[in-house]
Amino acid sequence: MHLTGLLSDLLLSLWRGTMDCAASDDVDLWEWRVMHGDVWEAHGEAVADAGRYLPGSFDRKPRNIAEKINTGYKTWEFQLYLFGLAPALTYGLLPEPYWINFCRLVAGFQVICQHRIACSDLQRAQVILGEWELEFEELYYQRRQDRIHFIRPCVHQVNHLVTEAIQKGPPVCYAQWTLERTIGNLGQEIRQPSEPYANLSREGVRRSQVNALKAMLPELDDPPKGLPTGAVDLGDGYALLCKRDHRSAYPQGAERHAITLFLNEPAPAIFKWARLKLPNGQIARSHWRESLKSTHATKALRVSRNIKFSLDGAIRFGEVRYFTQLATETVGDDNGETEWSFVNVAVVSLFSLPDNELLELSSHVVASCAYHGDGEICVIDVKSITDVVAMVPHHLRLPSGVVEDRFFMVEKPGLDVASFGILPVNDPVEGEDSDNDSDNGQ
Repeated sequence: MHLTGLLSDLLLSLWRGTMDCAASDDVDLWEWRVMHGDVWEAHGEAVADAGRYLPGSFDRKPRNIAEKINTGYKTWEFQLYLFGLAPALTYGLLPEPYWINFCRLVAGFQVICQHRIACSDLQRAQVILGEWELEFEELYYQRRQDRIHFIRPCVHQVNHLVTEAIQKGPPVCYAQWTLERTIGNLGQEIRQPSEPYANLSREGVRRSQVNALKAMLPELDDPPKGLPTGAVDLGDGYALLCKRDHRSAYPQGAERHAITLFLNEPAPAIFKWARLKLPNGQIARSHWRESLKSTHATKALRVSRNIKFSLDGAIRFGEVRYFTQLATETVGDDNGETEWSFVNVAVVSLFSLPDNELLELSSHVVASCAYHGDGEICVIDVKSITDVVAMVPHHLRLPSGVVEDRFFMVEKPGLDVASFGILPVNDPVEGEDSDNDSDNGQ
């Protein structure tokens, strides 16, 4: 959505102090003006360094925003920066009230950017975006006539996102870049330079006719591409992808212990698999293969081995060591004969649960986790994996006062947002309708 670019320009011009300032105002008195000079340069480098931790499925990674903000910084880069990296990278940099206000905006937008939105999530987004707009005016505008230009139309537009989503569906379905891509594709199909608008209209009609035929007769559509050679279809949209070990080997150390606990019997010899295709189209990779990249290749490597999955009813994050198939023995119901089947699993190094104080302070936007490495390895069913996420290293002082190296989680915009618990939603204002408790998704 191009609203992302407008909000990015507004917030960064305030934080950098480049917003027009009236004669009765003073930029030096803006307590939110923290990104200037060396601080702005260091922030740009932090954005660029974080790019290698964003998986390739995240598409274009944000460049150094301090160097490239005026030279064609893309809308998608702004979206990954503003709603992915910025909440963690501005923690401790922005004064706390302004940072909390910014996190409210991010929390609401993460819900709105999803392809599927439940009514309960829309209700939460309506509350939190309304709070953001009110707080934004109180913190920045402060009811001062000489700051009225702070309240651009995009600030008010944010408060209409939920009502528009209720009427028309998730904004991703009608975002401006979707229309631009369609116009570009239609333009590529024009072969006659004369009467371009008539040709463009004709191509649009022809595409609509083809789409209608495919909807009525799906067999006319091109068949979906099959899996690559050597892949194993696991069903439900999951598939193991090569590379695979040529020879089986017994796992060692903590990995052997985790597999033994999972099977309740001694760990067998296994074949390692490098990649897993997920139903959402993402490819989860593994430390086993990514760690073999050469030093030169590592500079361009986009880490894609960190995953989000469900474990004992909770959302957890982990680094995939490798994928494998474990042979398990079962007893047949009819004749009592022994039968063998495969369990498809991932061996994962767990990250800790997010710091709860920071999570609550940031409206559940900044999930900062510690990495346990060999200290906590578990084996999970591959079908408990929901998507590939980025785990970006950062050094911070937690609200508890502890200073340490941790990792913050970034999800690809549009995918289902991780939920770490029920967020409080303010009671409806007296007189408003509070009977809409439907759980149907939009």
